[in-house]
Amino acid sequence: MTGLEKLKSIGAHKIFETTHIAKKYAQDILDENFSSMTKIQFAGFISILEREYGVDLQDLILAYGIVPIETQEPKKEPFIVTSAEEGTEKKSNKALYIGVAVAIVVLVIILNFSDSTQKVTGEEIKLKEEPITVVSELNNTTIQEAKNNLNTLDNTSLENIQGEVEPIVVEEIAAVEPIHTTKFLITPRSKLWIGIVDLDSFKRSQKLGSVPFELNPDKEWLLVMGHGFVDFEVNDEEKHFKDKNKVWFAYENGTLTKISRSEFKEKNRGKAW
Repeated sequence: MTGLEKLKSIGAHKIFETTHIAKKYAQDILDENFSSMTKIQFAGFISILEREYGVDLQDLILAYGIVPIETQEPKKEPFIVTSAEEGTEKKSNKALYIGVAVAIVVLVIILNFSDSTQKVTGEEIKLKEEPITVVSELNNTTIQEAKNNLNTLDNTSLENIQGEVEPIVVEEIAAVEPIHTTKFLITPRSKLWIGIVDLDSFKRSQKLGSVPFELNPDKEWLLVMGHGFVDFEVNDEEKHFKDKNKVWFAYENGTLTKISRSEFKEKNRGKAW
């Protein structure tokens, strides 16, 4: 039984009661009628259904025909599905006004500081320089006296002193090389849905498409994918996978490992996605 067939056996009304997805949208998904919802709504509904019922709805995602975001909005990160972009324009205008105000305040402070600096008189500068000259002369005298005292030392006295001093043992400390990877590149070989979990914050994001992209190689990640036709490049090492079923990966301590669904849930605080 496919994921869609399982959902049809449950019914739109029961799905609404469990997930709070509007009954109309639930029925449209079961009927594969996607015209009533936006791309972001559809991706969100599919994510909820997969998580709630443990089904694979990759076929529905492909049937919807979502186009990677980089072909629609070139200035944004490739094919990220997120709702955080709402209200960006209003926030950017507010930030612009704040930035202009801060720049004006900084300019006033710099001008006031410049005027106060020019009021320092030549006499004050002279008073500040005199102690430096005295210290310099004192240091030169002290260094010359030390040299003269060293020249008068007897070789025999030096040997006696050296014999009384206990040897100092210097232990060599081994240097620990930090773990560092130069690249974590993911290259889907066909259109692919990818769920990404940041293990530092457990924040989730989704990607859909076939364009290669990179993740921060110094962080740790969990990945779940609709299929396993994908290539990786980790620290100049290439890894190739070929699996028609859903796959899971863990990227920890600079190492990529293919894991099971249960291992993914254990690392993701009990969540399958």
